[in-house]
Amino acid sequence: MPPGSTMSAQHRFTYDFSIWYCPEDHAVASVISEFLRKKGFRGYLEHWDQVAGTPVALSATEAIGASRVGILLLSPASLGDAWCQRVSQWNLQHVVECGGTRVLPVCLGVRKEEVPPFLQHLTQLQYQSPFFFTRLLRSLAASQALPGEPRRAES
Repeated sequence: MPPGSTMSAQHRFTYDFSIWYCPEDHAVASVISEFLRKKGFRGYLEHWDQVAGTPVALSATEAIGASRVGILLLSPASLGDAWCQRVSQWNLQHVVECGGTRVLPVCLGVRKEEVPPFLQHLTQLQYQSPFFFTRLLRSLAASQALPGEPRRAES
């Protein structure tokens, strides 16, 4: 999808989710991605699924545009990383343009007051919560319930 274009809520996304994170958080990103894939969701894992030889910014914006939900891992390392901030902003821009997608901040040892101001209006999930995976599944299942699309059953 070309940058700046919009898509309707009827758009068929390539990915149910994409996960955006700094390299220090790869282990957590992998656990979340594997869990969701085992539940039948299609995903894009930032540092794993990038195609060699393609511009990183182009790959990121294409994956964001092709994802129904952007999962942002917010950790002490990512909060100070300019690339992570940029990708978070691109995800929010995609939400504004498309209206049917979601951004899901996942906090890894980050308190609510440490979340960047442009993400504080969103409900965050706490990775350390015993209910994290249940809430994550519900959030992804709810994102499936766009007009004209069947809702994915939780398993």
